[in-house]
Amino acid sequence: MTALVIAHRTCPRQAPENSIAGIREAARAGADAVEVDVRVTADGHPVLMHDPTLWRTTRRGRRVDRTLLAELRRLRLRGSEEPAPTLAEALAALDGDLRMAIDVKDPAATDAVLAEVRDQHAAGRVLFWAKSAAAVARAAERAPEIEGSLLRDARRPDELRRFLADAVSARARGISAHWSVITPRFVDEARGHGLRVYAWCKTRDISPAKAASLDGLVTDWPA
Repeated sequence: MTALVIAHRTCPRQAPENSIAGIREAARAGADAVEVDVRVTADGHPVLMHDPTLWRTTRRGRRVDRTLLAELRRLRLRGSEEPAPTLAEALAALDGDLRMAIDVKDPAATDAVLAEVRDQHAAGRVLFWAKSAAAVARAAERAPEIEGSLLRDARRPDELRRFLADAVSARARGISAHWSVITPRFVDEARGHGLRVYAWCKTRDISPAKAASLDGLVTDWPA
């Protein structure tokens, strides 16, 4: 099995995070997929944005969900002339076989994300990820053709057992776990529940054996 190489927040060491430029950089680096964070604007449009507020990436001190899309589009991502992309623009920027893991930061964005994916006929090339079990369950109900995964920063044995149980209950098809808990035993247990296994490694110190056990590795260094 070969793990997918998934560029974290597009490719933030070469371009602004969650940007069209970052998607292009990830493709040039040879990534199999890009991971993006999505929230909805006040008027219901899904956009690429990690934080609940715009401050860190645009220096505008407002919440994403209290900002109209037209207002957001007038802002520029720090260090560039690019506005925060809509999910529609990001999906349209996927060239070749590049896929997208959509981390839905706000459960309220679930329906808008699924609608956009369907409008773009992109169900076969996206993964739906969320920390909210309710959001994953809703995606499984409304769009069973899209692979959904539950994300959780579980570490203790009891937390990991609950993590797997919640993923199964939400009808997730995968999980994204903390890099430190990726062991042969945990991966085997997850697969025993029929779950794919993804993980984000925050450093360049990536164990080839550990990475090879995964379905996907999320990294800031896709090359």
